[in-house]
Amino acid sequence: MSESVGMEELIVALEQEFDQLRRDAAERAHQAGRGAVLIGSAGALGLVSLGALGSLPLLALRRVLTPKQIALIVAGGSAVAAATLGRMGATRLAAIAPEALEQEVKGAAKDVAGSVR
Repeated sequence: MSESVGMEELIVALEQEFDQLRRDAAERAHQAGRGAVLIGSAGALGLVSLGALGSLPLLALRRVLTPKQIALIVAGGSAVAAATLGRMGATRLAAIAPEALEQEVKGAAKDVAGSVR
């Protein structure tokens, strides 16, 4: 009878760990979506920087700077913003990589083994 009770405790512990892993996986998927949005935003800003290079005569600064200087300033600013967003997105995606998930599964297995003993 004590084996039956021990087995039931093990099953309950495993179910709890799997539920936690499911919740963690859902959170990781949510974070992946956020990271993908940031990478998409970086791509859009990259297109803006190309557009800025193509539009030399920006009227507001035309009296002070040459059109080439104006376009380079706008393109440079857009490129910096795109690089920043891209890096932020890549960082979020790296945090939910399969390697990180595998480490959590191993940790959960150790927790279950420790609670059964």
